[in-house]
Amino acid sequence: MNLPERYAIDGNAMDGGMATVFKCHDSILERPVALKVMPRRFETRRLKDELEALYTIRSKHVVQVFDICLDSTSVGIVQEFVDGKDLFSSDLAPQSTNDFLFVLWQIASGIADIHGVGLIHRDIKPNNMKIDKEGILKIFDFGLSREDGPAAATVGFVGTVGFSAPEQYVAGTQFTQAIDTFAFGATALFFSTQVHCAELNTAPPSVFARNPFLNLPFPIPKDVSDILFACVEHNPAERPTMGDVCNTIEQHLLFNRHRALVVLNGKPSYLDKDNTSVSLKFGTVASVKIEYDGLIFKITHAAGDVFVNNATASVGDVLPGACVLTLGGPVRRANQRAYVTFDLSNPEIIA
Repeated sequence: MNLPERYAIDGNAMDGGMATVFKCHDSILERPVALKVMPRRFETRRLKDELEALYTIRSKHVVQVFDICLDSTSVGIVQEFVDGKDLFSSDLAPQSTNDFLFVLWQIASGIADIHGVGLIHRDIKPNNMKIDKEGILKIFDFGLSREDGPAAATVGFVGTVGFSAPEQYVAGTQFTQAIDTFAFGATALFFSTQVHCAELNTAPPSVFARNPFLNLPFPIPKDVSDILFACVEHNPAERPTMGDVCNTIEQHLLFNRHRALVVLNGKPSYLDKDNTSVSLKFGTVASVKIEYDGLIFKITHAAGDVFVNNATASVGDVLPGACVLTLGGPVRRANQRAYVTFDLSNPEIIA
């Protein structure tokens, strides 16, 4: 196509599915960019969907769109150039539990950001994501994306065998963001083993007889294994949200690195890997004990009337990131109740 002078093609054409992708140099901003060229006949549907999706999403783990180029026969999308390999590359195969969880967390974060703006990617798979030279994973190719809602329904099968959810094979079925969750689970399984499993490689996929994440080349925590297995449930209603998946993986990546500040009557206490529990008491009215196990902060003892953000607290409750614990019931006078503030400082995962 006829390009603006600022863009100069810098490399051979690459296959982009229904498009051709070129690496270009942007002479104004002095940076490499990717130019995705599609025939104009696609503009009315898939190109429009892709542009609207990419303009809406702001995520570290989703490619950014910079510019649009048009001529009489073609449309070009100028977007972030990701200088790296896609997840089909055996060079990127995880060598340890932490390597595996770190990449999965990035994928889950990107999909959660996509879902956060009400979109469905609809074609999550290993070759639609790359890891750049800094180790940052980016999701791309939104040509099949849809808004979540009544308009998201199958006409005929559109997707990729091996990564598509069962409901994508049923014409007329309204699909939800849960199809991306299924594809995430399938991608996680391929990434960990570097092989296509038989159950997923049928059209539609078969039901797993047992949890395949129990037999990975490296051990993973049980709650991570359980939630990954839930991602490939046949019933979309039984699949977790990508936010829940992301949070579960994040807890393990940050194991023993959390810190919480607990304040009662102006007296602060800290909970972390070196000080794992605190007991709080307000006279004979109520008492509570909070413990940290490296992953979560939970109530392990509660006597009398104890509330968390005005809801009755019970042993085993996990405390949210910021909350107020009240010792003493609402029928008591103000001076007969005590208030405990709980603030959790989460370290960042650098990615």
